[in-house]
Amino acid sequence: MKTTMKTAIAACLAASFASQANAEDYRSKCTKFVHAASGSGKAATLEKPARDLGNIISRLEAGDFVCIAEGEYKGRGASGVDEINMAVSVIGGFSPDFTTRDPWGAHKTIFTGEHNSKNFKTQTRLSIDTTKTATRLMEARGENTAHAVIVDGLIFDNGPRNYYKTNQQALIVRKGTPADTPTPESGALTISTGVNSVVVVRNNIAANFAPTEGVFSIFGGKGAKVLVENNAAINNTGSGFRLGTSFTGDDTPSYTFRNNLSAFNQKHTAFGTFGGSGIMLESSTNVEITNSIFAFNDNYGVDNTKRSADLVLNNSIIGANLKADFVEFDLETSVEYIEDEADLVMEASGNQAGVPKIAIPEDWFNLYTARTIIDRNAAEADVRVVESWQNDVRGFFGWNLQGTDLDVDSAVWLPRLSLEDAVAAAKSVGLSAQ
Repeated sequence: MKTTMKTAIAACLAASFASQANAEDYRSKCTKFVHAASGSGKAATLEKPARDLGNIISRLEAGDFVCIAEGEYKGRGASGVDEINMAVSVIGGFSPDFTTRDPWGAHKTIFTGEHNSKNFKTQTRLSIDTTKTATRLMEARGENTAHAVIVDGLIFDNGPRNYYKTNQQALIVRKGTPADTPTPESGALTISTGVNSVVVVRNNIAANFAPTEGVFSIFGGKGAKVLVENNAAINNTGSGFRLGTSFTGDDTPSYTFRNNLSAFNQKHTAFGTFGGSGIMLESSTNVEITNSIFAFNDNYGVDNTKRSADLVLNNSIIGANLKADFVEFDLETSVEYIEDEADLVMEASGNQAGVPKIAIPEDWFNLYTARTIIDRNAAEADVRVVESWQNDVRGFFGWNLQGTDLDVDSAVWLPRLSLEDAVAAAKSVGLSAQ
């Protein structure tokens, strides 16, 4: 009950953090600079940084390293969306003079937006798509050209973009009105790559997003090598992570997924049957998951309904998920039986069913556990309100159990979690941006 990542898998985390600390110095690679407080114009140089990533997207070139200092970034014209169509890297967490980095501390780089802004858009907050540009480059050179995409040190907070029903910000509204734009049904980060790509997604946090599917979504192309480590998806709808592919055939993309947290992911709606999983895997992918936490999700901890091939799942904490900890097509099972019962799991050792005591404020948790969750079974008429799970979850934190008076119209869905609390939750289980 009191197990934490810090105690359960400390040795593995320490080794990972050491490798991060010895990683290549991003500062020497910076080709474009962005700083919200002092930026002006589109030069994007160290001496004259741009004000926002969105302002210089049209001037980016393949291979650029965009280094972004502390501050709040809303996209070009406060649109809340940045769309990049070439292989670039986006690195956050720098000090104003770009000499030091502290992505989850003194120099937070926050990607957010502004509800009802004049230029409001509802697409993914940051998307990088190399599928077309990489193919053209390969054809032009007559070779299999490799390319890299790195996203490191960003904090995504969709709270300011969402449409809430009341000032309490406890219930999102998905449909817009003549006066209000809708809550975006999109995630924090989407990366789609062409052939022979290398992708690194590291040290990022996302909270308060309301997608239908992935908050962090990656679609590797042919031969892609993808590393996803030290990220946290907390309080979102859909799935915290979605690992897929933009390619079918031989040489499928390979994913290394380690030291990540995915918790409090909710179904799309109270009546919905989809979303609400810690991680969703897709076919035509090879995935190795280690030292990660999938907990307190409305449906599944690990969703392998679409049958990812050659799945390895080791040394992870998977627990307190409403429907099941693991699903593979039509099989739902608990942590202890994954290796025996799952056809596509090549290895599953050292996993734990106990859940960590994530640092979450009780007032927010009171809202989270007050949601009306509808379990819609095979028959359309067979609908029941799931009341016991809320108190089960409260029990993990040692808080008093509560009586509920619920109806089928939930008055709470995706209650807003503060950015400070989201960062604290990630740190509380042993994650630490380097």
